[in-house]
Amino acid sequence: MGSPDLAECDDLALLARARTDDRPAFGELVRRHQHSALRVAAVISGSTEEAKDIVQDAFVNIHRKLDSYRGTGSVRSWMLRVVANHAKNHVRSRIRRLRREDQHAGLFLREEDDTETTTVQRMENVTVAKALGRLPLHDREVLGCRYVAELSEAETAEVLAVAIGTVKSRTSRALAKLQTEFERAESKEPK
Repeated sequence: MGSPDLAECDDLALLARARTDDRPAFGELVRRHQHSALRVAAVISGSTEEAKDIVQDAFVNIHRKLDSYRGTGSVRSWMLRVVANHAKNHVRSRIRRLRREDQHAGLFLREEDDTETTTVQRMENVTVAKALGRLPLHDREVLGCRYVAELSEAETAEVLAVAIGTVKSRTSRALAKLQTEFERAESKEPK
């Protein structure tokens, strides 16, 4: 976990220490926000495995550019915005690569949770992941931030670099599209 004095520091204090090459302070920032970063990257990229690489690359980039944080918004939002941008760039790169290879670019989350979950929960997770995978990237981004990473509307606005009103309207439209995907999947189920 981190030393007790680091655990008591807020994110701004940790960032200030990390800027002085205090590696344990940066490690504490990573520890605090890694779970949310993985969730954001997984939803945007469509892959929990790729999300791990995306987050690692993003955190390396964040460490190199600690001085680029300007104090607008929370440190968490800034870090997650970097992760989201890395994930979007990764998706764009993958799509370009797949197009060059003349393959279909399917973006579905894979269920790779090793914890003991019930079969019903796994099926629900797969259903949600497939429905999310059929949504456009901007819909996956907003739903991923709001409901998967559990960010507030303000944090989501910071991560996606849009206004709060845009987050509200995108969330509403994306939820409606997701509901349509669920209904479509339900209608295809054998009775």
